[in-house]
Amino acid sequence: MPPLRDLITDPCLELTPSERKVVRALLDQYPRNGLGPMSRLAEHAGVSDPTIVRLVKKLGFSGYADFQDALLRDMDDRLRSPSTLLQPRAHLNKDDPWGHYLANTHRALVETQALTQPEDVRILIEWLLDTRHQIHCFGGRFSSFLAHYLLNHLRLLRPGCFALEDNAQLPDRLFDVQRQDMVLVFDYRRYQAQALRVANAAKSRHARVVLFTDIYASPLREMADLIISAPVESTSAFDSMVPALAQVEALVACLSLRSPDLADRLEGIDALRTDFDTHLLEDK
Repeated sequence: MPPLRDLITDPCLELTPSERKVVRALLDQYPRNGLGPMSRLAEHAGVSDPTIVRLVKKLGFSGYADFQDALLRDMDDRLRSPSTLLQPRAHLNKDDPWGHYLANTHRALVETQALTQPEDVRILIEWLLDTRHQIHCFGGRFSSFLAHYLLNHLRLLRPGCFALEDNAQLPDRLFDVQRQDMVLVFDYRRYQAQALRVANAAKSRHARVVLFTDIYASPLREMADLIISAPVESTSAFDSMVPALAQVEALVACLSLRSPDLADRLEGIDALRTDFDTHLLEDK
């Protein structure tokens, strides 16, 4: 049997939406989330115990105890690998904080790739390209730039994309959210109460909620239809948004390849920008 982490991230594995939530919960804090009681994993994933039982049997295990044995074996193999043994020594280097930070960021990007579930990406792209439904983006204090960055690209790719600003007009904008619209919420620790209100309002209007968050216990997880997780820890006193930004740019790259009329749309937008003298420098 392949390593457990490879098994649960196999693109060929056919999972239900609830089972994907369990896989996300496992990957978010691998392997810790799978080492405790089944009820704790179910609570973290926002699913029932029977969902976990069905998943572990689909993975080829006789039960949850058998699954945990494989998880422990996987963890033991990881702890014996030279690369893992060398990692703690890297954190002792305080002479080059610049280089140390960049090296740690590289490791975080590798971890971000391991967190990615191809099926989640496929579903997200499909939802975003469906122009029958509008898209609304909301971000928190430090993550609002991610929401706006994605929004600016989405507006180039398709119509019907709007910002949910944290101001007095927010309730008015939320009132316009319709059934099956998408509300993209960026919320990382420390989680913001306003993001929870936005997600609640979106769900009450039967919209889809896509949560971009960290790998910890965001209070929005249970109401999200899809979750894109990124590690945020860094060697700085502040969390890093680099992995989350890389996810946004990877998403834009995927959407660009799938947008059928992108060239015509960009050409039309550029023509209007020229009429408005938008850019100071233009190619002649």
